[in-house]
Amino acid sequence: MTIENMSVPSIAAQEDEIVVPWAVREVLFGIAAAVLLSIGVIWIAFQTPDTESFVMMAYELAYLFPVVVILLVKKAKPEAVGLRPFKMKNLTVGCGLLLGTYLIILVHNLLLMSFGIAPQGETLTALFGHEYFGMLVFVGVVVAPLVEEIFFRGFVFGGLRQKYGWKAATLLSSGLFAIAHLQLVALIPTFLMGIVLTYLYHRSKSIWPGIILHFIVNSFAFGAVYFVSFLETLV
Repeated sequence: MTIENMSVPSIAAQEDEIVVPWAVREVLFGIAAAVLLSIGVIWIAFQTPDTESFVMMAYELAYLFPVVVILLVKKAKPEAVGLRPFKMKNLTVGCGLLLGTYLIILVHNLLLMSFGIAPQGETLTALFGHEYFGMLVFVGVVVAPLVEEIFFRGFVFGGLRQKYGWKAATLLSSGLFAIAHLQLVALIPTFLMGIVLTYLYHRSKSIWPGIILHFIVNSFAFGAVYFVSFLETLV
């Protein structure tokens, strides 16, 4: 066989999948650690009054701690969890998928309302004007997109994909993403949003498009709450 006839994988083929230095075992450890830390934060909230501001921030950062530990142990760079440049066309694709997802979520919310069940937006509206609403907005719009994309997409999906393939890993990580939000009425919308964000990471090899879309989604949610509350003051 001559050198010309030898099959040499192209750079593009090598970049189809990003190999991460952790596996399912580390993913399970990260999930368990995040859950235990979250429970600890909730326990502190019940034991200490007037700690809502601390709890909101600490609950999100609980997901980041095990990822940092594993990155340090594995001596991995931030690129391993998807903190790398991306092409703008991937963000455009994400926006298109996001619009389609919102149509499904709209139908979902209308069905809930037809059965007399308040959708997720009603919960946010009830919190408007709360003493710590400003911190809630900051955590939800700025902190949550960054932390959750690193954990659920860069870390959980990245580790599961190497064993189960990207499709199964997408469903598993998106299911965990939905459950972690602890809102039954938002389970399906959050699951669908997780699928979009995971696919976007798989396509772009970067979590930045997902972070940007996540930021847009949460900003839109809080903006809608403010708009509805403003209209109520005029009535």
